Amino acid sequence: MIAVIAACAQNRVIGKDGRIPWDIPADKRRFRDLTMGHVLVMGRRTYEEIGRPLPGRETIVVSRTARFDAPHCTTASSLPQALALAGGRDVFICGGARLYREALPLADVLYLTELHAPFDGDTLFPPFDPSAFDVTERTDAADAIPCTFVTYRRRALSYAQAREALAQLAAQKGIVPGLGPLRALLARLGNPQDRLPVVHIAGTNGKGSTLAMIAAMLRAAGYRVASFSSPAVFHARECWQIDGDMIPETDYAAWMTRLLALCAAMRADGQTTPTAFELETALAFCWFAQNDCDIAVIECGMGGCDDATNVVRTTAVSVLTSIGMDHTRFLGDTIEQIARAKAGICKPGVPVVLQGQDARVERTVAALCRESGCPLTVVRPERCTVTRADAHGIVFDSETDAQVAVSLPGLVQARNAATAIAAVRCLTAFPVSDEAMRRGLRAVRWEGRMQLLGARPPILIDGAHNPDAAARLREEVLRRWPDGGVVEIAGVLADKEFAEVGRLMAPLARHIVTVTPDNPRALPAQQLAACLRQFCGSVEAADSVPQALRHARAAAGKDGAIVAFGSLSWLRALRQAVEEEL
Repeated sequence: MIAVIAACAQNRVIGKDGRIPWDIPADKRRFRDLTMGHVLVMGRRTYEEIGRPLPGRETIVVSRTARFDAPHCTTASSLPQALALAGGRDVFICGGARLYREALPLADVLYLTELHAPFDGDTLFPPFDPSAFDVTERTDAADAIPCTFVTYRRRALSYAQAREALAQLAAQKGIVPGLGPLRALLARLGNPQDRLPVVHIAGTNGKGSTLAMIAAMLRAAGYRVASFSSPAVFHARECWQIDGDMIPETDYAAWMTRLLALCAAMRADGQTTPTAFELETALAFCWFAQNDCDIAVIECGMGGCDDATNVVRTTAVSVLTSIGMDHTRFLGDTIEQIARAKAGICKPGVPVVLQGQDARVERTVAALCRESGCPLTVVRPERCTVTRADAHGIVFDSETDAQVAVSLPGLVQARNAATAIAAVRCLTAFPVSDEAMRRGLRAVRWEGRMQLLGARPPILIDGAHNPDAAARLREEVLRRWPDGGVVEIAGVLADKEFAEVGRLMAPLARHIVTVTPDNPRALPAQQLAACLRQFCGSVEAADSVPQALRHARAAAGKDGAIVAFGSLSWLRALRQAVEEEL
Protein backbone atom coordinates (compact mmCIF):
# COMPACT_ATOMS: atom_id res chain seq x y z
CA MET A 1 0.00 0.00 0.00
CA ILE A 2 1.11 3.55 -0.72
CA ALA A 3 -0.56 6.20 1.46
CA VAL A 4 -0.36 9.97 1.62
CA ILE A 5 -0.87 11.59 5.02
CA ALA A 6 -1.17 15.36 5.36
CA ALA A 7 -2.79 18.10 7.45
CA CYS A 8 -4.42 20.96 5.57
CA ALA A 9 -5.95 24.31 6.45
CA GLN A 10 -7.81 26.24 3.78
CA ASN A 11 -6.48 23.62 1.34
CA ARG A 12 -2.85 24.45 2.12
CA VAL A 13 -0.43 21.83 3.43
CA ILE A 14 0.51 22.82 6.96
CA GLY A 15 4.18 23.24 7.74
CA LYS A 16 5.34 26.75 7.05
CA ASP A 17 9.11 26.60 6.45
CA GLY A 18 9.08 22.95 7.44
CA ARG A 19 7.26 23.43 10.75
CA ILE A 20 5.03 20.49 11.74
CA PRO A 21 2.12 21.50 13.98
CA TRP A 22 2.56 18.93 16.73
CA ASP A 23 0.47 21.25 18.90
CA ILE A 24 -2.59 19.71 17.22
CA PRO A 25 -3.02 16.64 19.45
CA ALA A 26 -5.58 14.87 17.31
CA ASP A 27 -3.40 15.06 14.21
CA LYS A 28 -0.39 13.78 16.13
CA ARG A 29 -2.32 10.76 17.42
CA ARG A 30 -3.67 9.96 13.98
CA PHE A 31 -0.23 10.18 12.39
CA ARG A 32 1.23 7.84 15.02
CA ASP A 33 -1.59 5.28 14.77
CA LEU A 34 -1.68 5.17 10.99
CA THR A 35 2.04 4.84 10.45
CA MET A 36 3.11 2.56 13.30
CA GLY A 37 5.43 -0.15 12.02
CA HIS A 38 5.45 1.11 8.43
CA VAL A 39 7.94 2.92 6.20
CA LEU A 40 7.80 6.71 6.33
CA VAL A 41 8.97 8.72 3.34
CA MET A 42 9.41 12.44 3.86
CA GLY A 43 11.20 15.42 2.41
CA ARG A 44 14.30 17.02 3.87
CA ARG A 45 12.57 19.96 5.55
CA THR A 46 10.00 17.71 7.20
CA TYR A 47 12.68 15.42 8.58
CA GLU A 48 14.76 18.34 9.86
CA GLU A 49 11.72 19.59 11.78
CA ILE A 50 11.33 16.20 13.47
CA GLY A 51 15.07 16.00 14.04
CA ARG A 52 15.27 12.21 14.30
CA PRO A 53 13.73 8.98 12.98
CA LEU A 54 10.44 8.15 14.64
CA PRO A 55 10.51 5.09 16.92
CA GLY A 56 9.20 1.80 15.58
CA ARG A 57 9.41 2.83 11.94
CA GLU A 58 11.91 2.98 9.13
CA THR A 59 12.35 6.48 7.73
CA ILE A 60 13.50 7.32 4.21
CA VAL A 61 14.38 10.97 3.62
CA VAL A 62 14.12 12.20 0.04
CA SER A 63 16.83 14.78 -0.60
CA ARG A 64 19.11 15.64 -3.48
CA THR A 65 21.33 17.97 -1.42
CA ALA A 66 21.88 16.32 1.96
CA ARG A 67 22.34 12.88 3.47
CA PHE A 68 20.84 11.61 6.71
CA ASP A 69 22.31 8.46 8.18
CA ALA A 70 21.00 7.17 11.48
CA PRO A 71 19.60 3.89 12.82
CA HIS A 72 16.42 3.05 10.90
CA CYS A 73 16.95 6.02 8.60
CA THR A 74 18.33 6.29 5.08
CA THR A 75 18.40 8.85 2.27
CA ALA A 76 17.04 8.55 -1.26
CA SER A 77 17.40 11.04 -4.09
CA SER A 78 13.84 10.61 -5.37
CA LEU A 79 10.47 9.12 -4.50
CA PRO A 80 10.97 6.19 -6.95
CA GLN A 81 14.28 5.38 -5.28
CA ALA A 82 12.58 5.55 -1.88
CA LEU A 83 9.89 3.14 -3.07
CA ALA A 84 12.59 0.79 -4.35
CA LEU A 85 14.25 0.86 -0.92
CA ALA A 86 10.90 0.16 0.73
CA GLY A 87 10.36 -2.88 -1.47
CA GLY A 88 6.86 -4.28 -1.11
CA ARG A 89 6.23 -2.80 2.35
CA ASP A 90 3.51 -0.26 3.14
CA VAL A 91 4.73 3.28 2.55
CA PHE A 92 3.40 6.51 4.07
CA ILE A 93 4.38 9.76 2.34
CA CYS A 94 4.20 12.46 4.97
CA GLY A 95 5.75 15.76 4.07
CA GLY A 96 7.08 17.68 1.10
CA ALA A 97 5.11 19.43 -1.63
CA ARG A 98 7.02 17.69 -4.43
CA LEU A 99 6.52 14.30 -2.79
CA TYR A 100 2.79 14.90 -2.52
CA ARG A 101 2.55 15.79 -6.22
CA GLU A 102 4.53 12.71 -7.29
CA ALA A 103 2.76 10.37 -4.86
CA LEU A 104 -0.84 11.25 -5.69
CA PRO A 105 -1.09 9.05 -8.83
CA LEU A 106 0.47 6.17 -6.86
CA ALA A 107 -1.56 6.50 -3.70
CA ASP A 108 -4.00 3.81 -2.71
CA VAL A 109 -5.27 5.94 0.16
CA LEU A 110 -5.12 9.59 1.29
CA TYR A 111 -5.36 10.41 4.99
CA LEU A 112 -6.10 14.14 5.13
CA THR A 113 -6.69 16.13 8.30
CA GLU A 114 -8.69 19.26 7.47
CA LEU A 115 -8.31 21.93 10.15
CA HIS A 116 -11.20 24.34 10.73
CA ALA A 117 -8.94 27.30 11.49
CA PRO A 118 -6.51 29.51 9.58
CA PHE A 119 -2.98 28.17 9.61
CA ASP A 120 0.27 29.04 7.88
CA GLY A 121 1.09 26.61 5.09
CA ASP A 122 3.72 25.82 2.50
CA THR A 123 1.68 25.18 -0.63
CA LEU A 124 -1.71 24.14 -1.90
CA PHE A 125 -2.38 20.43 -1.59
CA PRO A 126 -2.14 18.97 -5.12
CA PRO A 127 -5.50 18.69 -6.91
CA PHE A 128 -6.97 15.23 -7.36
CA ASP A 129 -10.21 13.72 -8.59
CA PRO A 130 -12.24 12.74 -5.51
CA SER A 131 -14.66 10.75 -7.69
CA ALA A 132 -11.91 8.11 -8.06
CA PHE A 133 -12.00 7.49 -4.29
CA ASP A 134 -14.39 6.18 -1.65
CA VAL A 135 -14.59 8.83 1.06
CA THR A 136 -15.16 8.50 4.81
CA GLU A 137 -14.80 11.30 7.32
CA ARG A 138 -15.04 11.98 11.04
CA THR A 139 -15.08 15.38 12.76
CA ASP A 140 -13.25 15.84 16.06
CA ALA A 141 -14.22 19.01 17.94
CA ALA A 142 -12.74 18.03 21.30
CA ASP A 143 -9.36 19.64 20.69
CA ALA A 144 -8.58 23.34 20.75
CA ILE A 145 -8.62 23.35 16.95
CA PRO A 146 -11.56 21.41 15.50
CA CYS A 147 -10.65 19.14 12.60
CA THR A 148 -12.14 16.59 10.25
CA PHE A 149 -10.35 13.36 9.46
CA VAL A 150 -11.02 12.45 5.82
CA THR A 151 -9.93 9.14 4.29
CA TYR A 152 -9.93 8.75 0.53
CA ARG A 153 -9.50 5.12 -0.59
CA ARG A 154 -8.91 4.74 -4.28
CA ARG A 155 -11.84 2.97 -5.84
CA ALA A 156 -10.41 -0.07 -7.58
CA LEU A 157 -11.77 -1.12 -10.91
CA SER A 158 -13.58 -4.40 -10.97
CA TYR A 159 -11.78 -7.25 -12.69
CA ALA A 160 -14.14 -6.93 -15.67
CA GLN A 161 -13.55 -3.17 -15.87
CA ALA A 162 -9.80 -3.64 -15.76
CA ARG A 163 -9.95 -6.21 -18.56
CA GLU A 164 -12.12 -3.90 -20.64
CA ALA A 165 -9.73 -0.98 -20.09
CA LEU A 166 -6.84 -3.12 -21.33
CA ALA A 167 -8.82 -4.26 -24.35
CA GLN A 168 -9.59 -0.66 -25.28
CA LEU A 169 -5.95 0.31 -24.86
CA ALA A 170 -4.83 -2.62 -27.04
CA ALA A 171 -7.23 -1.50 -29.78
CA GLN A 172 -5.96 2.09 -29.56
CA LYS A 173 -2.21 1.49 -29.43
CA GLY A 174 -1.54 -1.97 -30.85
CA ILE A 175 2.12 -3.03 -30.91
CA VAL A 176 4.68 -0.24 -30.39
CA PRO A 177 8.26 -1.57 -30.02
CA GLY A 178 10.53 0.28 -27.63
CA LEU A 179 11.13 0.40 -23.89
CA GLY A 180 10.97 4.13 -23.07
CA PRO A 181 7.35 4.46 -21.86
CA LEU A 182 7.48 1.29 -19.78
CA ARG A 183 10.77 2.31 -18.18
CA ALA A 184 9.25 5.69 -17.28
CA LEU A 185 6.22 3.99 -15.72
CA LEU A 186 8.32 1.50 -13.74
CA ALA A 187 10.59 4.31 -12.51
CA ARG A 188 7.54 5.97 -10.92
CA LEU A 189 6.89 2.68 -9.14
CA GLY A 190 10.43 2.32 -7.80
CA ASN A 191 11.56 -0.16 -10.48
CA PRO A 192 9.99 -3.36 -9.12
CA GLN A 193 11.55 -5.31 -12.01
CA ASP A 194 14.92 -4.97 -10.26
CA ARG A 195 13.85 -6.75 -7.07
CA LEU A 196 14.33 -10.39 -8.05
CA PRO A 197 16.51 -12.44 -10.42
CA VAL A 198 15.06 -13.46 -13.76
CA VAL A 199 15.31 -16.37 -16.17
CA HIS A 200 14.58 -14.59 -19.46
CA ILE A 201 13.35 -16.62 -22.45
CA ALA A 202 13.11 -15.57 -26.10
CA GLY A 203 12.51 -17.53 -29.28
CA THR A 204 9.93 -18.18 -31.97
CA ASN A 205 8.59 -21.51 -30.69
CA GLY A 206 8.95 -23.52 -27.51
CA LYS A 207 9.21 -20.54 -25.16
CA GLY A 208 6.12 -21.39 -23.15
CA SER A 209 6.90 -25.08 -22.70
CA THR A 210 10.49 -24.28 -21.73
CA LEU A 211 9.26 -21.69 -19.23
CA ALA A 212 6.85 -24.19 -17.69
CA MET A 213 9.61 -26.79 -17.29
CA ILE A 214 12.11 -24.35 -15.75
CA ALA A 215 9.49 -23.08 -13.30
CA ALA A 216 8.43 -26.63 -12.40
CA MET A 217 12.01 -27.70 -11.65
CA LEU A 218 12.66 -24.62 -9.50
CA ARG A 219 9.40 -25.19 -7.59
CA ALA A 220 10.35 -28.82 -7.02
CA ALA A 221 13.58 -27.57 -5.43
CA GLY A 222 11.58 -25.49 -2.94
CA TYR A 223 11.86 -22.00 -4.42
CA ARG A 224 8.99 -19.52 -4.64
CA VAL A 225 8.75 -19.08 -8.40
CA ALA A 226 6.95 -16.39 -10.39
CA SER A 227 6.23 -16.76 -14.09
CA PHE A 228 4.97 -14.46 -16.82
CA SER A 229 4.06 -15.72 -20.28
CA SER A 230 1.81 -14.73 -23.14
CA PRO A 231 -0.60 -15.02 -24.75
CA ALA A 232 -3.20 -16.61 -22.50
CA VAL A 233 -4.89 -19.70 -23.92
CA PHE A 234 -7.64 -20.92 -21.63
CA HIS A 235 -7.84 -18.20 -18.99
CA ALA A 236 -6.92 -14.52 -19.15
CA ARG A 237 -5.11 -14.65 -15.78
CA GLU A 238 -2.91 -17.64 -16.60
CA CYS A 239 -0.16 -15.31 -17.87
CA TRP A 240 0.72 -14.32 -14.28
CA GLN A 241 1.48 -17.14 -11.87
CA ILE A 242 3.25 -17.69 -8.56
CA ASP A 243 4.03 -21.30 -7.74
CA GLY A 244 1.58 -22.36 -10.43
CA ASP A 245 -1.34 -20.30 -9.08
CA MET A 246 -2.85 -17.57 -11.27
CA ILE A 247 -3.06 -13.98 -10.08
CA PRO A 248 -6.31 -13.41 -8.14
CA GLU A 249 -8.89 -11.16 -9.77
CA THR A 250 -8.66 -8.73 -6.85
CA ASP A 251 -4.87 -8.34 -7.21
CA TYR A 252 -5.17 -7.93 -10.97
CA ALA A 253 -7.82 -5.22 -10.62
CA ALA A 254 -6.01 -3.37 -7.81
CA TRP A 255 -2.70 -3.21 -9.65
CA MET A 256 -4.29 -2.29 -12.96
CA THR A 257 -6.16 0.53 -11.22
CA ARG A 258 -2.88 1.97 -10.00
CA LEU A 259 -1.12 1.48 -13.34
CA LEU A 260 -3.89 3.21 -15.27
CA ALA A 261 -3.81 6.11 -12.79
CA LEU A 262 -0.07 6.41 -13.39
CA CYS A 263 -0.67 6.45 -17.13
CA ALA A 264 -3.08 9.36 -16.65
CA ALA A 265 -0.38 11.20 -14.70
CA MET A 266 2.16 10.47 -17.45
CA ARG A 267 -0.19 11.91 -20.07
CA ALA A 268 -0.70 15.01 -17.92
CA ASP A 269 3.09 15.43 -17.82
CA GLY A 270 3.30 15.12 -21.62
CA GLN A 271 4.89 11.66 -21.57
CA THR A 272 4.12 8.79 -23.93
CA THR A 273 2.20 6.07 -22.13
CA PRO A 274 2.75 2.29 -22.35
CA THR A 275 0.83 -0.13 -24.54
CA ALA A 276 -1.53 -2.78 -23.17
CA PHE A 277 1.16 -5.48 -23.23
CA GLU A 278 3.58 -3.14 -21.47
CA LEU A 279 1.02 -2.58 -18.70
CA GLU A 280 0.57 -6.35 -18.41
CA THR A 281 4.35 -6.67 -18.12
CA ALA A 282 4.46 -3.95 -15.44
CA LEU A 283 1.68 -5.77 -13.59
CA ALA A 284 3.82 -8.90 -13.52
CA PHE A 285 6.82 -7.13 -11.99
CA CYS A 286 4.68 -5.31 -9.41
CA TRP A 287 2.78 -8.42 -8.33
CA PHE A 288 5.94 -10.56 -8.13
CA ALA A 289 7.79 -7.96 -6.05
CA GLN A 290 4.79 -7.58 -3.73
CA ASN A 291 4.72 -11.32 -3.03
CA ASP A 292 8.40 -11.85 -2.16
CA CYS A 293 9.19 -14.38 -4.88
CA ASP A 294 12.67 -15.92 -5.03
CA ILE A 295 13.02 -15.90 -8.82
CA ALA A 296 10.93 -15.12 -11.91
CA VAL A 297 10.80 -16.99 -15.20
CA ILE A 298 9.72 -14.58 -17.94
CA GLU A 299 8.87 -15.14 -21.59
CA CYS A 300 9.27 -12.45 -24.23
CA GLY A 301 6.07 -11.47 -25.97
CA MET A 302 7.71 -10.75 -29.33
CA GLY A 303 11.33 -10.39 -30.31
CA GLY A 304 13.78 -9.66 -27.55
CA CYS A 305 15.77 -6.43 -27.75
CA ASP A 306 12.72 -4.14 -27.90
CA ASP A 307 10.29 -6.47 -26.14
CA ALA A 308 8.65 -4.99 -23.05
CA THR A 309 10.11 -7.73 -20.83
CA ASN A 310 13.62 -6.58 -21.72
CA VAL A 311 13.46 -3.82 -19.11
CA VAL A 312 14.87 -6.42 -16.69
CA ARG A 313 18.38 -5.78 -15.40
CA THR A 314 18.68 -8.75 -13.06
CA THR A 315 18.91 -11.58 -15.58
CA ALA A 316 20.45 -14.74 -14.14
CA VAL A 317 20.38 -16.72 -17.40
CA SER A 318 19.11 -15.94 -20.92
CA VAL A 319 17.45 -18.76 -22.85
CA LEU A 320 16.94 -18.85 -26.63
CA THR A 321 14.60 -21.53 -27.94
CA SER A 322 13.85 -22.38 -31.58
CA ILE A 323 14.13 -19.26 -33.78
CA GLY A 324 12.30 -19.03 -37.10
CA MET A 325 10.69 -16.58 -39.49
CA ASP A 326 7.93 -14.79 -37.61
CA HIS A 327 6.94 -11.18 -36.89
CA THR A 328 9.08 -10.14 -39.85
CA ARG A 329 7.40 -6.71 -39.97
CA PHE A 330 8.99 -5.87 -36.62
CA LEU A 331 12.05 -8.14 -36.31
CA GLY A 332 13.54 -8.27 -39.80
CA ASP A 333 13.13 -10.29 -42.96
CA THR A 334 16.17 -12.58 -42.62
CA ILE A 335 16.83 -15.30 -40.07
CA GLU A 336 20.00 -13.50 -38.98
CA GLN A 337 18.10 -10.27 -38.25
CA ILE A 338 15.48 -12.14 -36.27
CA ALA A 339 18.16 -14.02 -34.32
CA ARG A 340 19.86 -10.72 -33.43
CA ALA A 341 16.54 -9.29 -32.25
CA LYS A 342 15.81 -12.34 -30.10
CA ALA A 343 19.33 -12.39 -28.66
CA GLY A 344 18.84 -8.78 -27.59
CA ILE A 345 17.77 -10.15 -24.20
CA CYS A 346 21.33 -11.31 -23.50
CA LYS A 347 23.06 -9.19 -20.86
CA PRO A 348 26.85 -8.72 -20.69
CA GLY A 349 28.54 -11.53 -18.80
CA VAL A 350 25.30 -13.41 -18.12
CA PRO A 351 25.14 -17.09 -19.22
CA VAL A 352 23.18 -17.87 -22.39
CA VAL A 353 21.57 -21.22 -23.26
CA LEU A 354 20.77 -21.71 -26.95
CA GLN A 355 18.73 -24.54 -28.38
CA GLY A 356 20.80 -25.83 -31.32
CA GLN A 357 19.23 -25.15 -34.73
CA ASP A 358 19.88 -23.39 -38.05
CA ALA A 359 23.61 -22.74 -38.45
CA ARG A 360 22.93 -19.08 -39.33
CA VAL A 361 21.15 -18.61 -36.00
CA GLU A 362 23.95 -20.31 -34.08
CA ARG A 363 26.65 -18.18 -35.75
CA THR A 364 24.72 -14.98 -35.06
CA VAL A 365 24.11 -15.78 -31.39
CA ALA A 366 27.68 -17.02 -30.84
CA ALA A 367 29.08 -13.78 -32.26
CA LEU A 368 26.86 -11.66 -30.01
CA CYS A 369 27.86 -13.73 -26.98
CA ARG A 370 31.56 -13.23 -27.74
CA GLU A 371 31.01 -9.47 -28.01
CA SER A 372 29.16 -9.36 -24.68
CA GLY A 373 31.29 -11.83 -22.76
CA CYS A 374 28.36 -14.22 -22.25
CA PRO A 375 29.21 -17.87 -21.55
CA LEU A 376 27.28 -19.84 -24.21
CA THR A 377 25.81 -23.33 -23.84
CA VAL A 378 24.38 -24.93 -26.98
CA VAL A 379 21.93 -27.78 -26.48
CA ARG A 380 22.00 -30.29 -29.36
CA PRO A 381 18.45 -31.54 -30.14
CA GLU A 382 19.81 -34.23 -32.44
CA ARG A 383 21.42 -35.85 -29.39
CA CYS A 384 18.04 -36.17 -27.64
CA THR A 385 16.52 -39.59 -28.31
CA VAL A 386 12.88 -40.20 -27.40
CA THR A 387 12.52 -43.74 -26.07
CA ARG A 388 8.83 -43.58 -25.23
CA ALA A 389 6.00 -41.28 -26.30
CA ASP A 390 2.28 -41.35 -25.67
CA ALA A 391 -0.60 -39.04 -24.82
CA HIS A 392 0.74 -38.60 -21.28
CA GLY A 393 4.24 -37.43 -22.17
CA ILE A 394 7.65 -38.62 -23.30
CA VAL A 395 10.80 -40.27 -21.99
CA PHE A 396 14.11 -39.30 -23.58
CA ASP A 397 17.87 -39.67 -23.32
CA SER A 398 20.25 -36.76 -23.89
CA GLU A 399 24.01 -36.33 -23.91
CA THR A 400 23.90 -35.38 -20.22
CA ASP A 401 20.90 -37.27 -18.82
CA ALA A 402 19.25 -40.65 -19.34
CA GLN A 403 15.62 -41.70 -19.07
CA VAL A 404 14.20 -38.26 -18.39
CA ALA A 405 10.39 -38.36 -18.14
CA VAL A 406 8.40 -35.27 -19.16
CA SER A 407 4.65 -35.05 -18.64
CA LEU A 408 4.17 -32.89 -21.77
CA PRO A 409 3.33 -34.89 -24.92
CA GLY A 410 5.04 -34.27 -28.24
CA LEU A 411 8.45 -35.26 -29.59
CA VAL A 412 9.51 -31.60 -29.61
CA GLN A 413 9.39 -31.52 -25.82
CA ALA A 414 12.64 -33.52 -25.62
CA ARG A 415 14.63 -30.60 -27.04
CA ASN A 416 12.69 -28.10 -24.91
CA ALA A 417 13.31 -30.16 -21.76
CA ALA A 418 17.03 -30.48 -22.52
CA THR A 419 17.16 -26.69 -22.99
CA ALA A 420 15.33 -26.14 -19.70
CA ILE A 421 17.68 -28.49 -17.84
CA ALA A 422 20.73 -26.66 -19.21
CA ALA A 423 19.25 -23.32 -18.12
CA VAL A 424 18.56 -24.52 -14.58
CA ARG A 425 22.10 -25.83 -14.29
CA CYS A 426 23.37 -22.33 -15.07
CA LEU A 427 21.54 -20.95 -12.02
CA THR A 428 24.40 -21.39 -9.57
CA ALA A 429 22.68 -19.15 -7.00
CA PHE A 430 19.64 -21.46 -7.11
CA PRO A 431 20.95 -25.02 -6.89
CA VAL A 432 18.53 -27.70 -8.07
CA SER A 433 19.31 -31.36 -7.49
CA ASP A 434 18.94 -33.93 -10.26
CA GLU A 435 16.13 -35.52 -8.27
CA ALA A 436 14.24 -32.20 -8.07
CA MET A 437 14.75 -31.67 -11.81
CA ARG A 438 13.25 -35.05 -12.60
CA ARG A 439 10.39 -34.53 -10.16
CA GLY A 440 9.58 -31.14 -11.68
CA LEU A 441 9.59 -32.46 -15.25
CA ARG A 442 7.29 -35.32 -14.30
CA ALA A 443 4.81 -32.81 -12.81
CA VAL A 444 4.94 -30.01 -15.40
CA ARG A 445 1.75 -28.83 -17.12
CA TRP A 446 1.38 -26.53 -20.13
CA GLU A 447 -2.00 -26.20 -21.73
CA GLY A 448 -2.74 -25.73 -25.41
CA ARG A 449 0.47 -27.28 -26.72
CA MET A 450 0.23 -30.80 -28.17
CA GLN A 451 -2.67 -31.35 -25.78
CA LEU A 452 -5.24 -34.11 -26.14
CA LEU A 453 -8.91 -33.27 -25.54
CA GLY A 454 -11.35 -36.16 -25.35
CA ALA A 455 -10.88 -39.68 -26.60
CA ARG A 456 -13.60 -40.45 -29.18
CA PRO A 457 -12.53 -39.15 -31.53
CA PRO A 458 -9.22 -37.90 -30.10
CA ILE A 459 -8.75 -34.13 -30.52
CA LEU A 460 -5.15 -32.92 -30.56
CA ILE A 461 -4.81 -29.14 -30.12
CA ASP A 462 -1.67 -27.08 -30.64
CA GLY A 463 -0.91 -23.41 -31.08
CA ALA A 464 1.12 -24.00 -34.27
CA HIS A 465 0.80 -20.62 -35.96
CA ASN A 466 4.04 -20.34 -37.95
CA PRO A 467 6.02 -22.67 -40.24
CA ASP A 468 8.51 -23.79 -37.58
CA ALA A 469 5.75 -24.79 -35.17
CA ALA A 470 3.74 -26.40 -38.00
CA ALA A 471 6.75 -28.56 -38.88
CA ARG A 472 6.89 -29.82 -35.26
CA LEU A 473 3.14 -30.48 -35.25
CA ARG A 474 3.38 -32.30 -38.60
CA GLU A 475 6.07 -34.55 -37.12
CA GLU A 476 3.83 -35.35 -34.14
CA VAL A 477 0.74 -36.02 -36.29
CA LEU A 478 2.66 -38.43 -38.51
CA ARG A 479 4.02 -40.22 -35.45
CA ARG A 480 0.53 -40.70 -34.01
CA TRP A 481 -1.31 -41.30 -37.31
CA PRO A 482 1.32 -42.46 -39.84
CA ASP A 483 -1.15 -42.70 -42.70
CA GLY A 484 -2.51 -39.19 -42.20
CA GLY A 485 -6.19 -38.98 -42.96
CA VAL A 486 -6.96 -36.78 -39.96
CA VAL A 487 -9.62 -34.08 -39.89
CA GLU A 488 -8.20 -30.64 -39.20
CA ILE A 489 -9.66 -27.46 -37.72
CA ALA A 490 -7.56 -24.42 -38.54
CA GLY A 491 -7.72 -20.74 -37.57
CA VAL A 492 -4.91 -18.24 -38.07
CA LEU A 493 -4.03 -14.56 -37.91
CA ALA A 494 -3.68 -12.61 -41.13
CA ASP A 495 -0.14 -11.41 -40.37
CA LYS A 496 1.26 -14.95 -40.12
CA GLU A 497 2.73 -17.11 -42.89
CA PHE A 498 -0.48 -19.11 -43.09
CA ALA A 499 0.14 -20.38 -46.65
CA GLU A 500 3.34 -22.11 -45.55
CA VAL A 501 1.60 -23.48 -42.44
CA GLY A 502 -1.09 -24.84 -44.77
CA ARG A 503 1.47 -26.40 -47.08
CA LEU A 504 2.88 -28.37 -44.15
CA MET A 505 -0.37 -29.38 -42.46
CA ALA A 506 -3.16 -29.53 -45.06
CA PRO A 507 -1.82 -32.53 -47.07
CA LEU A 508 -2.20 -34.69 -43.93
CA ALA A 509 -5.97 -34.09 -43.81
CA ARG A 510 -8.84 -35.74 -45.58
CA HIS A 511 -11.07 -32.83 -44.58
CA ILE A 512 -10.42 -29.36 -43.13
CA VAL A 513 -12.75 -26.94 -41.35
CA THR A 514 -11.58 -23.34 -41.01
CA VAL A 515 -12.60 -20.82 -38.33
CA THR A 516 -12.13 -17.10 -37.74
CA PRO A 517 -10.22 -16.53 -34.46
CA ASP A 518 -11.61 -14.00 -31.99
CA ASN A 519 -8.81 -11.51 -32.64
CA PRO A 520 -8.65 -8.16 -34.46
CA ARG A 521 -5.83 -9.57 -36.63
CA ALA A 522 -7.76 -12.73 -37.57
CA LEU A 523 -7.81 -14.09 -41.12
CA PRO A 524 -11.45 -14.74 -42.09
CA ALA A 525 -12.34 -18.41 -42.32
CA GLN A 526 -13.39 -18.09 -45.97
CA GLN A 527 -10.00 -16.67 -46.97
CA LEU A 528 -8.13 -19.39 -45.12
CA ALA A 529 -10.32 -22.05 -46.73
CA ALA A 530 -9.55 -20.65 -50.19
CA CYS A 531 -5.82 -20.83 -49.43
CA LEU A 532 -5.94 -24.40 -48.10
CA ARG A 533 -7.86 -25.80 -51.07
CA GLN A 534 -4.61 -25.82 -53.06
CA PHE A 535 -3.28 -28.46 -50.62
CA CYS A 536 -6.45 -30.43 -49.72
CA GLY A 537 -9.46 -31.28 -51.85
CA SER A 538 -12.06 -31.05 -49.07
CA VAL A 539 -12.16 -27.73 -47.19
CA GLU A 540 -15.08 -25.82 -45.68
CA ALA A 541 -15.42 -22.60 -43.68
CA ALA A 542 -17.44 -22.62 -40.45
CA ASP A 543 -19.39 -19.74 -39.00
CA SER A 544 -18.30 -20.49 -35.42
CA VAL A 545 -15.99 -22.71 -33.40
CA PRO A 546 -18.85 -24.92 -32.09
CA GLN A 547 -20.06 -25.42 -35.67
CA ALA A 548 -16.52 -26.29 -36.77
CA LEU A 549 -16.29 -28.90 -34.00
CA ARG A 550 -19.61 -30.49 -34.99
CA HIS A 551 -18.59 -30.69 -38.66
CA ALA A 552 -15.13 -32.05 -37.77
CA ARG A 553 -16.65 -34.74 -35.54
CA ALA A 554 -19.02 -35.79 -38.32
CA ALA A 555 -16.13 -36.00 -40.82
CA ALA A 556 -13.89 -37.93 -38.40
CA GLY A 557 -16.51 -40.52 -37.44
CA LYS A 558 -15.84 -42.93 -34.60
CA ASP A 559 -12.42 -44.10 -35.80
CA GLY A 560 -10.91 -40.84 -37.02
CA ALA A 561 -8.90 -38.13 -35.26
CA ILE A 562 -9.14 -34.33 -35.15
CA VAL A 563 -6.15 -31.98 -35.15
CA ALA A 564 -6.88 -28.33 -34.25
CA PHE A 565 -4.13 -25.78 -34.73
CA GLY A 566 -3.25 -22.18 -35.50
CA SER A 567 -3.68 -19.09 -33.34
CA LEU A 568 -3.88 -19.72 -29.61
CA SER A 569 -6.64 -17.11 -29.45
CA TRP A 570 -9.43 -19.53 -30.45
CA LEU A 571 -8.37 -22.74 -28.70
CA ARG A 572 -10.16 -21.69 -25.51
CA ALA A 573 -13.44 -21.53 -27.43
CA LEU A 574 -12.72 -25.01 -28.83
CA ARG A 575 -12.10 -26.52 -25.41
CA GLN A 576 -15.27 -24.89 -24.12
CA ALA A 577 -17.22 -26.38 -27.04
CA VAL A 578 -15.74 -29.82 -26.33
CA GLU A 579 -16.70 -29.59 -22.65
CA GLU A 580 -20.24 -28.48 -23.48
CA GLU A 581 -20.71 -31.52 -25.71
CA LEU A 582 -19.71 -33.97 -22.98
